[in-house]
Amino acid sequence: MNNENLLTSISYLEFINNIDNLVFDLLYSPNNGFTGLLSKNAVTSAQGYLEKFNHEAEKIKRQVDFNNADKIIEDKKNDLIKQIKKHYNIQVVAWADEVYQNMIENCFLQASAFRDDKDIQDKIYAKILSCVSWMANIHNLTDDEMSKIIKINLDKFYRALNSNDSDFIPKASIQKTDPNSYLEIRDLILKDKDKFLTIDFNSLNDKLDSSDIQKFNRTKNDIQTSKINSIKDDILLINSAIDVLKIKNNDEKYNFIKLVENDFYNSDVQTDNLDENKKIELIKRRMKLFKNSLNNDSISEYFKSRITS
Repeated sequence: MNNENLLTSISYLEFINNIDNLVFDLLYSPNNGFTGLLSKNAVTSAQGYLEKFNHEAEKIKRQVDFNNADKIIEDKKNDLIKQIKKHYNIQVVAWADEVYQNMIENCFLQASAFRDDKDIQDKIYAKILSCVSWMANIHNLTDDEMSKIIKINLDKFYRALNSNDSDFIPKASIQKTDPNSYLEIRDLILKDKDKFLTIDFNSLNDKLDSSDIQKFNRTKNDIQTSKINSIKDDILLINSAIDVLKIKNNDEKYNFIKLVENDFYNSDVQTDNLDENKKIELIKRRMKLFKNSLNNDSISEYFKSRITS
């Protein structure tokens, strides 16, 4: 290959790399990648990420002169749209769950505040039933699953009628989750599912950050469906890794759990099927990285072994 052809081929591959890098940065950047956005923030920002791709890809294209540059950009844009749609669809449901939880909690507060007004109580009762029906429709719950959720919420409604309204005023939120509280709640999914279902996670924002409250609320909905086995399997898999690593400190356990869950989530966004073998592969990688991180070493033996093999 002569130098002219070599330079052309290098420029061509570099162009493809630059477009790929743009896609990966928009999706997975630690600072503002789209897959790091949650709930309403993700839903309302999706279009902006596509517009940013168009703007940045056009700048990259101006630096080259290839006949198929537009085709390459269009293909990469379609890949980006696919990943954005997948994350968007997950987060639009998460946003719906947050709105549902907020409305339900408001119902309990109103019930406590107006416990002597039968007309308002009747309206709140109907509102709770309507909220649950709306949420059940979003999650495609069976009639039996919806009935269980109605019972849980009506039990809270009747308790609210005999409580002070101050009992239902949300506590000030915190910026960081208490690992002890998180692990205790997480263990209930395996040990006492019914007790887990009775927890009002929105009232625990003095112990859990907003992302963990959102996750537990979503889990509460999911474990009342056929997803329960998959959820328990994932917990057992991660617990097994913690046991193998001999992690005793709850702060380190919490950090490891969040790292693995992020690995699972990001991999699931990129693929349509995250099976058990893939999860085990991801968790083995994370175990090696985590062991290295405990040494506070700026050199990763895991990555070092990968790039020298």
